[in-house]
Amino acid sequence: MEKAIDLNDLRIKLDQLNEQIISGLKTRSRYALNSRTFSEEFAEGKTWFLYRLKREQDVDSEFGRFLFHDQTPLLFTKKELSGARIGREVSRSGIEPIVLNFSKEIIQTYQEILKEICETREDEATYGEVAKLDVNNVLALNERVVGLGEQVAAYKLQEHPELLKAKSEKDILAILVNTKREEEVVVNTVEIAKKYGLKNLESISEFAKKIIEITRKVEVKFILHAQKNMKK
Repeated sequence: MEKAIDLNDLRIKLDQLNEQIISGLKTRSRYALNSRTFSEEFAEGKTWFLYRLKREQDVDSEFGRFLFHDQTPLLFTKKELSGARIGREVSRSGIEPIVLNFSKEIIQTYQEILKEICETREDEATYGEVAKLDVNNVLALNERVVGLGEQVAAYKLQEHPELLKAKSEKDILAILVNTKREEEVVVNTVEIAKKYGLKNLESISEFAKKIIEITRKVEVKFILHAQKNMKK
C-alpha cells in the first residue's frame, strides 16, 4: 500500500524552500540587475542564463533526478537533457505521469522581483556569478511550485476524494484553496525577507502571492489529470 502523504512534513518542506528562495533573493540583490544575462548569447546559441540552466540540469539528469515523475526540468524537456547514468525503480500511486511545465510563469515572476530588489544597471564582470545565482533560484522556485505543488495536490486528493467529481476548475479551487494558510505563507515570507534585510517588502508580498497563484494552477492541472486518469 502506498504510504499516506504527511501534511506536516509537506509544510516543513514548503517552509524550508521559502526560506531558501528568499535567502537566494537576498544574495542576488547584492549584484546589479544584469538583465542582459537573459538575452545576450554566451555559448552554443544560448544566453548566459539558458546555458547555465541546461548544464545544471544535465548534471541532475545524469544522476537520475528526472527519472522521478514529479521532477520536471525547467524550460528543457527530459529528452533534451543528458541521459541518466544510473537506474532507479520509481513507483507512483494510481496516477499516470503528467508533465507540469510552468517554466515561463516562474521565470517571468522571478525576473519581475529582480527588478524590485536589484540596482538597475549592467556589470559584465559579474555575469557568470549572477547566472549561477539566477539558475539556483529559479530551480528552487520550480521545485517549490511544481515539485511540491504536485505533492500538495496529491495530499488534497487523499483527504478530499470528492475532488475527483468536481465539475469545473472553480469547483476544484473551492475545495483546494485554504485562504488562511495562504495568508500565513505570505506573512511568513515577508518576515523572512525582513530577517535577511530585504527592502521593498510590498514587492516581496506580491511575489509570494504570485508564487501561490502559479502553485494553484499546478494543483488544478494535477487534479484534472487525475480525473481523466480515473475515467480510463
